[in-house]
Amino acid sequence: MINRVVIILVLCGMTVLLCQFSPSTKAGDEAGVLAELPMVAGSFVGESEPPSDKERELLPADTIIVKRAYRTPGRTVENRDLAHATLVIAGHDSRSIHRPEVCLDGQGWTITDSRVREVKLLSGDVLRVRDLAIEREVLLSNGTKLPLRAHYVYWFVGADISTPSNLERQLLSLRDSVLRNVNHRWAYPSVIARVTDNLTPQQSGERRRNDAETVEMIFSLIRSLAPHLQKDLLPPS
Repeated sequence: MINRVVIILVLCGMTVLLCQFSPSTKAGDEAGVLAELPMVAGSFVGESEPPSDKERELLPADTIIVKRAYRTPGRTVENRDLAHATLVIAGHDSRSIHRPEVCLDGQGWTITDSRVREVKLLSGDVLRVRDLAIEREVLLSNGTKLPLRAHYVYWFVGADISTPSNLERQLLSLRDSVLRNVNHRWAYPSVIARVTDNLTPQQSGERRRNDAETVEMIFSLIRSLAPHLQKDLLPPS
């Protein structure tokens, strides 16, 4: 922790000393992602969803929000998967991009685990993401309470870099504005899916999945999404 504080103080000092000699920054208007989520991603088919009223209320007006519900076309609920993907792209107000943990807490979720994981893409590239295990209680129609578990996976994307860490994102912003003359217009993609091993397929509308199976399902979707979303991962034209 002390080392991180020292790094921040050093970088802040560098900024103060060098900002008056630095030319105007570049890449501030162009995000490192395409402002869309594909309709088809591997075995998943996505249906467009509107941003919620809460998202519109809390985020600055020029924030770009793209959402899709991705489903696998199983013939029966016992074979179906469902995951919700969201892409948030910052406008001129930096409040658009923040730690998702804050919003999850405000929505009543409790974070039970947080870890950085690696998703190996078909191209051989490795994408580092943060996996949050989350939980909250839901009230069933019969009056009983049931723990609802889910996994929320996200990462931050800059002009030509990505990171699963909000602290690292801030440090990269500071470093690159000074040393590379780049002002990142940050975005963050995220995917959330429920853990369904304590629900019947009729209750959830999905197949039964434990934590590990749910994470792997999310990673399968990310493997198809990331190369069509993140500019530094786009296949050559």
